[in-house]
Amino acid sequence: MTEQLHPTPTNMETTENEKLSLAEELHHISEQLEELIQLIKGSASRNKESTSDRPSQNDSEVMTVKEAAAFLRISLPMMYEFARTGKVHTVMAGRKILVSRSSLMALLREGD
Repeated sequence: MTEQLHPTPTNMETTENEKLSLAEELHHISEQLEELIQLIKGSASRNKESTSDRPSQNDSEVMTVKEAAAFLRISLPMMYEFARTGKVHTVMAGRKILVSRSSLMALLREGD
């Protein structure tokens, strides 16, 4: 039995068919990457649209006393004093005191 040996290319040598196969594979990978990029872009824009309707935590109409103090950049005790004296409109929600954003804005406009 005589066995024919085909020369195998070394790492540096590639046949024409291998080059074509490699080019086709690279083209296919490139197409898949482009599809992934489009999917990611579409997903990001859908997420942006769905969250744009919801107010962020900073845009809420009410906030806790601690958040209100941070918003006005004043101390927490001073914010509690504003709430106790009625300088800002507050609502009790269980044990939490909620402050309306509009009353904070009015306080800022008055300059007190």
